Amino acid sequence: MKYKIIIACFMFPLWLQAQDCSKEILQQKPGTWKAGPQGSIRNVSVTDLTKEKSVIAAIHKLVSTNYKPAGCQISYSTVYGKYPGAGQTFIADPYHYAMYILRYLCDANSADRSKYYVDYSTPTTVNITANVIYSLNNLYAANLPADDLRGYLKLKQRPQKKDGYYFMGEEVVGDSHLENKIKEYRWLITYNDTLPFSYLSRKEYLLIQRKRLEQAIKDNPGEKAYYDKYLNNISEYLKKPEPELNQPAICMWNDEEMFENFMEEGTQGSFFAVKPNLAYYRKKLPMSTPQFFTVIYKIAHGDPVFEENIEAIKKAVDFATLKNMLGK
Repeated sequence: MKYKIIIACFMFPLWLQAQDCSKEILQQKPGTWKAGPQGSIRNVSVTDLTKEKSVIAAIHKLVSTNYKPAGCQISYSTVYGKYPGAGQTFIADPYHYAMYILRYLCDANSADRSKYYVDYSTPTTVNITANVIYSLNNLYAANLPADDLRGYLKLKQRPQKKDGYYFMGEEVVGDSHLENKIKEYRWLITYNDTLPFSYLSRKEYLLIQRKRLEQAIKDNPGEKAYYDKYLNNISEYLKKPEPELNQPAICMWNDEEMFENFMEEGTQGSFFAVKPNLAYYRKKLPMSTPQFFTVIYKIAHGDPVFEENIEAIKKAVDFATLKNMLGK
């Protein structure tokens, strides 16, 4: 009898310890899916909305069938439609599907040491969008508005073809000084080897800037001497041979109205000037048809739950399946 009592005394603290909440235990706990707050629906017909919802449902099924969350809850939401003034003539509606990785965290405020809760917000997300590139000053399946501020969009780096898809690059977002950085990794899935945007030539870019400077002088006559310096730079550059003027315009981020020269590709702080390529699209298709997809993985590195779930989601988001949905 004493022997049984001694064993029970040893087992009790082990049992109690097993009930304690810990990151290691929560990392292994099966995750869940939850429909989060759904976004806006703007300027989309009832017929197109029905079809767009079926596209999003197919994407959700693709991911949820091939990926099981662990140590977190996946909150997912959707947005449909376009805003007035976002473009002049839309060829396809923009819409998107978003996933938010909400970790399980120990509840230090509870007397029950096994209690945990779902995180309220997260820096780690996945976005799959149709017919819009949000990271490119919002490139839609439409030409730019007539009153667009610049007359072009900014592209930080040239897309690289990888395994049949375009890698749009990675970028540190948020606090860049952190040891474990928050990064975005962007992909573009298109018809064949084509892009929904094209590069502005140096000549096109200079003509846009000249028009802006001439308008600035009209609005501020007292600043004419200041603006003339940059107008002269533009006039001199426009005298260069056509092959040089036909090269893509690579410019400095803060020198758009103060043109001095073009940059080499990869120069820190530079960008490609681009514009929507309307020739890319199949124009007889319904507005609901996905004509390209972007996939953006945003992750706060250094946390095992974020790292492992993002890697598992990447395997589930089959680019070949998404590509096969284009034009259908």
